[in-house]
Amino acid sequence: MTMLRARRLASAVVVASLAVGGLSACRSQPAVAVYIGNSAHITEHQVQRIWDETEDVLVKASNGRPVRMPIVRADIVGLLLTHELLERVAGERGVTVPGAMPYDEVAQQIGLPAGAELTRLYTENALTRQYLLESAASGTAAQPSDADLRDVYQRFTDNEVALPAYAQFAAGLEPAQKQELQSTFALRDDMEGVVDKLDVEVSPRYENLEVALANYTDQNTGRSFALVSVPFGEPGGEPLVVDVA
Repeated sequence: MTMLRARRLASAVVVASLAVGGLSACRSQPAVAVYIGNSAHITEHQVQRIWDETEDVLVKASNGRPVRMPIVRADIVGLLLTHELLERVAGERGVTVPGAMPYDEVAQQIGLPAGAELTRLYTENALTRQYLLESAASGTAAQPSDADLRDVYQRFTDNEVALPAYAQFAAGLEPAQKQELQSTFALRDDMEGVVDKLDVEVSPRYENLEVALANYTDQNTGRSFALVSVPFGEPGGEPLVVDVA
């Protein structure tokens, strides 16, 4: 069996939100969803525990009506992996996230108790990402590369969002928008650096998992798609997108 290594893409973002490698048997345990370094890993037990907790909450609130889970298991894997990667990037950058977290506010938004594990992951991922983006914005005056901007444009095109010609699109970006774009690209690059350094590998059960750092939502259709991400799996595969929050 092989595990899925991270593959670097020229990911893209607009202001709004490794190729498959061989794996030795010691890193292909069925109970492991993601390997992180030599010792840390995300287990199927963790994933199942969060799934069961979420399902129990929804069943109790349904008054006997059928319950449709708003997530899939890959979402949970992605949230756990995102949490680990963001924490490691924060440590490397020396960024400290305040201890007070708005769990109650997020709980109301997603319809789960403030103490639920899923609520904790959504909240901490969102706040850590916010502080990392702010630290990047204050630490660099760099502009997004043409390749990154072209990838922004291509992702819109691939998802059938109407845009002007590329040159007009790029020229129309405000300085603040370019700064936000570059901050997000910098976070993407730092996360991919952590993935490479720790040799992060995802189980084939979650093939083409894509940890999204920012999304775009089409106001006409309501459809969302990832515009900056750390993807895993086969190039060209249909991604399983997991939002940071």
